[in-house]
Amino acid sequence: SDCCYMFPTNACGLCKQGDTLQTLLWATEVEYEGGKNVACGIIDNILNAEEDGSPTCSSAKDDYFDSCCFNKCSLCDSGQLAWDFVIDYYDDTSKTCGDIEAIFAADEVESNSKECSSVKIDYQDLCCFTPPVSPCDLCPEYVHWDDAVEFDGEESTCKEATAMLKREEEFSDTCSKARENMGEKCCYELCNICGEELSLDWDAVVEYEGNRIACGEFKPIFGRNEIEEGDETCDEVQTAYRDFCCYTPPSVPCNLCQTETDFLDAYLGVEVDFWGSAMNCSDVYDYLIRRIESDSDTCSSAKESSIIGDCCYKKCTICSRNQLQDMEQNVELEGDVISCLQLHTVRTSNIAVNSSDCVSMQSQFSNSCCYDAPETPCVLCAGGTTRKDLEVDFNGGTETCEFVANFVANRENNGTEECTSSMDEFQEFCCMDKCSLCKETEQVDWDAYVEFDSKEEMSCGSFDWYFTSNSIEKGTDQCTDLQGDFGERCCYEPIDYSIPSCSLCKKGEAWYDLNGNVLVYFEGSNKTCTEVSNSLFRKAEDESGFCDAARTEYFTPCCFEKCDLCQGAQLDANVEVAYNETATTCLELGLQFVTDIIMEGSEDCNAAREILWEPCCYITPTEPCVLCQSNTASQGDIRDDVSITFYDSTTTCFDLNSFLVSREEQVGFMCQAAKSELQESCCYQECSICGSGGNLYWDNPTTFNDISFACGELTWILSGNSVEEGSEECSQMQENYFADCCNGPSELIPNAGNKCELCPSGKDWYAQVIDDGKPMTCLELDTVLLQKGIFKDSAECEDAKRDFSNQCCYTPPERPCNLCQLGQKSYSVLDQTVVYNGADTNCYGIYNYLWTRLETEDDACLVTQNDLFDECCYSKCSICGEDYQLDQEMIVTHEGDDGTVISMGCSEIENSYIGINQITQASEQCARIQQQHWSSCCYDIPCELCVSGDQEYELLVDEPLTYMGAVRTCGDLAVLAERDFSQSDVCKSTKNDIFDYCCFKECNLCKEPDQAINWNRPLTYEGLASTCLDVYMNLRTSRVQAGDDRCQSIQFTVSHECCYKMPTNQCSLCQSSNGTFLNTNWNIEVNYQGEVVTCGDVNAKLSSEELDGILCLSARDDLWNQCCTPQQGGNTGLGGILPQLAPEVSDSTELGQSSSDLDTGRENGGGYANDGEFASTTFFRRNGSHSSHSYLYTALMVLPMSIATLLITLL
Repeated sequence: SDCCYMFPTNACGLCKQGDTLQTLLWATEVEYEGGKNVACGIIDNILNAEEDGSPTCSSAKDDYFDSCCFNKCSLCDSGQLAWDFVIDYYDDTSKTCGDIEAIFAADEVESNSKECSSVKIDYQDLCCFTPPVSPCDLCPEYVHWDDAVEFDGEESTCKEATAMLKREEEFSDTCSKARENMGEKCCYELCNICGEELSLDWDAVVEYEGNRIACGEFKPIFGRNEIEEGDETCDEVQTAYRDFCCYTPPSVPCNLCQTETDFLDAYLGVEVDFWGSAMNCSDVYDYLIRRIESDSDTCSSAKESSIIGDCCYKKCTICSRNQLQDMEQNVELEGDVISCLQLHTVRTSNIAVNSSDCVSMQSQFSNSCCYDAPETPCVLCAGGTTRKDLEVDFNGGTETCEFVANFVANRENNGTEECTSSMDEFQEFCCMDKCSLCKETEQVDWDAYVEFDSKEEMSCGSFDWYFTSNSIEKGTDQCTDLQGDFGERCCYEPIDYSIPSCSLCKKGEAWYDLNGNVLVYFEGSNKTCTEVSNSLFRKAEDESGFCDAARTEYFTPCCFEKCDLCQGAQLDANVEVAYNETATTCLELGLQFVTDIIMEGSEDCNAAREILWEPCCYITPTEPCVLCQSNTASQGDIRDDVSITFYDSTTTCFDLNSFLVSREEQVGFMCQAAKSELQESCCYQECSICGSGGNLYWDNPTTFNDISFACGELTWILSGNSVEEGSEECSQMQENYFADCCNGPSELIPNAGNKCELCPSGKDWYAQVIDDGKPMTCLELDTVLLQKGIFKDSAECEDAKRDFSNQCCYTPPERPCNLCQLGQKSYSVLDQTVVYNGADTNCYGIYNYLWTRLETEDDACLVTQNDLFDECCYSKCSICGEDYQLDQEMIVTHEGDDGTVISMGCSEIENSYIGINQITQASEQCARIQQQHWSSCCYDIPCELCVSGDQEYELLVDEPLTYMGAVRTCGDLAVLAERDFSQSDVCKSTKNDIFDYCCFKECNLCKEPDQAINWNRPLTYEGLASTCLDVYMNLRTSRVQAGDDRCQSIQFTVSHECCYKMPTNQCSLCQSSNGTFLNTNWNIEVNYQGEVVTCGDVNAKLSSEELDGILCLSARDDLWNQCCTPQQGGNTGLGGILPQLAPEVSDSTELGQSSSDLDTGRENGGGYANDGEFASTTFFRRNGSHSSHSYLYTALMVLPMSIATLLITLL
C-alpha cells in the first residue's frame, strides 16, 4: 500500500493555473521538505499523484510555483509551428524552427520579454502558419528530396518546397502552380517489381547482392536509392526476381480449412509433407489462399489429402453459444496475468474445441471471461442522454460515463436490483437532459437559414442537429445562449392543422399560381415569394388578420392566374403535340405554362389555346358510353384482356371501354358502332348461383371442398375465376348449390339478418374455440349462435362476445410482424416443431400469428424474432442466386436424391421442389441442383444503368457527362451499357463510375410509405403550387432528391395538405354491407357538407376514408337513395341486413393453402407464404369487394388511373 496509489481524476500539475499551463524548469533545484534540495521536475512528479485543488497540491503551488515555473515565450502563439523547417538564424547559423522553441525553454525567455518580441518579428512569418483543412502535397508519394528547384522566387530544394506547401490548401492556386512548375522535377514513381497486374509475395525469400532478403524488402531498398519505375536498375531487378516474388492472385482463393458448413483455423506449429517438402501448416494455408484458385486441381488435391486433417481445427471458444465475451477482465494463466481479450484471441490459438486443454480452459475461465446477455438491457440514462466523456470511479478504476452506460446495458437486465443500483450511483453524474434549439411546443423552420461559428449559412434544420450530435446539456449557459441567439430565427409555434392554413395566392374559393422567384421585402429581409408563401402556410391561419395583411401586400407581385388551355374542358394528358418546335405532351405543356409564367388572357395564352385546344381538350360526355351496357340498361362484365380491332387499331376490351366512357356519349355513333361490333366479343354476364330462378340467401350454410362456408362466399369463387353465365362450370355450380343457397332462408339460421356479430373488425374464422364442451372453429361458432337463436343486442350475444372475442377477433396490424425478416431481407419458414413459451408449436403457426396480429415495432415481435429466427427461418436455395434471372418457361430433366429422373419446369424446381424439401442456400444439395440446372434455367439480362439492388432509380436521360474521353448524355451511356450483361465487369465498372451522376431517386411528397397523395388538392407552394401534382412536378424539374434538406423541408410543409393514410378498407358510397356494389348515379347533384356536388364528387372525397368510418357511414345513410341504384335483377337483403365481411383477409390469400407452402410468399412480400401453384379449385376471399360491380364505376375510375400511369411513364 505504501508503493501504490489511486491515480487521480484530475492530477495536480505544479505549473498549472486554472486552464493555463506554464513551462516547468525541470532541473532547477529548490529546498523541499526536511531541508533537502530537490529538482522541480521531481516535485511535479510527486504532485501528479494528488488531485488538483487538494490541500497538498495548493500548498505546494504556493511554495514552489514562482521558483519552478515561468511563462515561456511561444514563437507561434496559437498558430502551427513548422518544427523541421530550416532557417538562417542569427550569427549565420542554420537552425530549425523547433530549435528556436528549445532555445526559449533553455534560456528561460519570458513571453513578455523584448527578446521574445524581437525573435517573433524576425521568424514568426517563416516558422508559423495556420494549418489548412486539406494540406497541399507536392507529389502523390515519392520526392527527390535534395534536387534543387526555384520556389517562391528563391533557390530551394524539393524537400523545402514540400514542407512550405504543407501550409497551403490543396485546391489553392499556389498549390496548383507549384505542382505544375516543380512536379516533374521533384516527383517520381517508385520501381514496382510486380507492376500493376501482379501481386507481391512479401514473405518469399530471394538472394540479392549476396544477402537473403524477403521480396517485401525491395520496396524500402528502392526508396532509399530513389530507383524509379522504368530506369535500368528497376528493369534488371524486375527481370531477375518477378517470377519468384510475384503472382496472379486467385479470383476465388483456395481455403484449405473451409468446409461446406464452417471455416476452420490452421495450426501454427505443425509440420506436414507438402509436395515433398516439410512445411508448416500455416505456410501451406497462406500459400494456397494467396496463389491457388478454389476450383483448381491443386486445391482439390490439397483438400483431399491427409493435410487437411493434420492442419485444420475448430478453435476452442471459452464461452458457450449464447454468451458474450468479456474483454476487460484479467485472469491468471500459467503464472501470467492476462486480459480475457488475450485469452479469447491469442491464448486459444492451436487449441481445438472439445480437446482436454479446451475443456480445462472453459472450466477455469468461463465464469470470469463470459457473461449472459440481458434479455431487456438496463438503460442507465432512460429518458435522457449520457455525458460521454465525463469520468467516474467504476469497478476500482476510472472510466467514462459512456463506458459505464455500455457496461451496464451489456450485463444487467432492466428492473433488476443491479440495474437500479447502477442508476442510483451514476445517474446524478452521468445523465443529463439534452438541449433542444426549439421549445417543446415549437417546430424548426427548415427554410430559415443562420450563420454559426463563422461557417457558411446552414438551414435551421441542419443547425438543430448540432445540438443533438454535440450533446449540449439543457439548462447550461451554452444551451441558453444558443437558444437566445437562434431560437427566434429558427423556431415557430405551429398552427392547428385542423384549421385551414394561410395560402398567399388564394382569394375566396379561387386559387392562383405563385411566381416563386420574385423578390419582396418580408420580415426584415429580401425573400422570394416562395419563401413568403411557405412561411405563411406554416405559421398563420387562413382567416387571421396577419394572413389578410400579407395577401394585401404580396398578392399582386407574387400571384398570377395560369393560362387554362382547356377552359373547363378535360385535358387529354397523354396526347403528344409539337409546340414551339418542341415535341411534348398536353400535360407537360400545361405544367410548362406555370414554369414560364404564361398568364390567363395573355397573347401567349390565347395563341396556344387557338393551336392546341382541338388536340389537347375534350368535353366529358353527359351520359358516358359503357361498352357492356345494353340499350335496356342491363349491365354486363367486360373481358379485360381480350384483344380486338376497332377503327383499324388493335387494343383490348378494357382499354376501349375506358376510352368510350371518358369521350363518347351513350347515343353517339362511335358508341353504338362499338356495341354492335364488339359486345359479343368483349362482354359477358357473370355466373349467378341462383340464376334467374331465385334469390341468394347470403348466410345460408353450405359445404365447398369439405369446408363450411356461407353461400355468399361462393360468389367470390365465381367472381375470382370470371365464370360466365351459361358455361358448363356455371351450370355445375348452380346444380350443386341452388338448393342450399336459393330456396329461402336455411332452417339452420332463422333470423340471419339479426345475427350476433362477435367481432367489430377482424375475425379469425379458423381459430379453434370450445363451445359447450365441443371444439370448433370461429366460423362454425358463427353458425351455432344462429342455430341457438342468439341475436344481436341480447344478453347471450354479449356473453358470447365476452367469452370468444379474444380467440376469434383481432385488429389487423398496419405493418405486420415478419418472423423471418432480418434487416431488408426476408427468409423462408421451416416446417418445424419448436418449443416456445413452454408449449410445442409449429413455425408456420407462429409465423402466421405474428403476421396477422402484431406490428413490426411491437416488443413481442422483436423478442419472438430474436428467440426463434435461428430455429424457424432459413435462406432458401435459389438456382440462379440473386444476380441472374430464372427462365420460368424452361423444362429440364431433374435427377432426385434417390436417382429418380423426371421432367420439371425451372420455376417448379425453384418454387415448389426446393421449398417442400427445405433446401438451404450453400448446402451440398443446393450446390448439386445449381450445378445440374444453372446453365439451362438461368440467364443474364442487359445492363441497366440505374438499377441498384432491388431498387430502380430514374435515368437522367439528357444529363451531359464526360466519360472515357467523350461527352455524351446519360441516356446515350445507358444505351451503350445495355450492350453488356448485368453481371459483366464492364457493366459493374460503368455503374460504379457514373451511377451517382446519371441516376436520380425522386423526393416523395409524403413522409410515410403507406401514405397516398391527393394529386388535385389545391394549395400554394413553390412555382407550381396550384395542386399537389404541381408541387410534385416541380420537385422533379428541380432535381430534388430523396433525403436532402430541400426534400425534407418540402415534405414537412406540404405533407399535411397533400398526403393521407390509405384506408385499410376503402369507402365507396354505393358499396353494400355484404361487399357488393350498386350502380352510382355519378352525375346526380346532391347537397353534401353544405355544397351542391355530384354523387361522383362525393365518392371521390370518400375514397380516402375507411369503409366503417363515421364520414363514410354518414354519407351512405344520407345519400344512399339519391346516389345508388341496384343493378339489373336486384339483390335482396341490401340496406344493412347482410353481414359485413371481414376486412382483414387479403385478396391474395388462398384458403386451401397448406403449411408446407409457406416460404415463397414471404420472400415475395405476401402476408401468407405459398410455394405451390393455384390448383383448379383455387379461389379467393376478398376484402369486402368483388368484380361484379358496375363497370360504369370502373370506367370512370380509368381517367385518374391513366393520369397516374402517364406520370409514371413520363417520369
